Amino acid sequence: MVITALKRHFLKLCADEEVDVQWCDNPLQALALSGELEFIRTPRIASEITYAVAMHELGHIKSGDRSTDQIARERAAWDWARCNALKWTPHMEGYAAASLRWYEEHLPEPAGKTRQPLKRPLD
Repeated sequence: MVITALKRHFLKLCADEEVDVQWCDNPLQALALSGELEFIRTPRIASEITYAVAMHELGHIKSGDRSTDQIARERAAWDWARCNALKWTPHMEGYAAASLRWYEEHLPEPAGKTRQPLKRPLD
């Protein structure tokens, strides 16, 4: 699938939901803010990975998960991205899994809870 179609898809979803988009240079700078103003900062869509990152950030707004557990919110955003992307490749899935692993390794567990282990979706 052509990258321009992926970018067009992402921008249409954002326009439909009145989500403002700001482009950044680094996927590690990506973020989503929801509230009165919904806003996404994401890398320019130039590959399937940057499309996955953009869709993930939109997933933070669209998934509706407002859990206090950061990893639960990350999983919900990746699930939304996976389900709503025009395409989802093994490379994109690997990036999502690596992102979740990073959170699991670097964030403390929520008070009084044990996290569920990361599961790979069925291929």
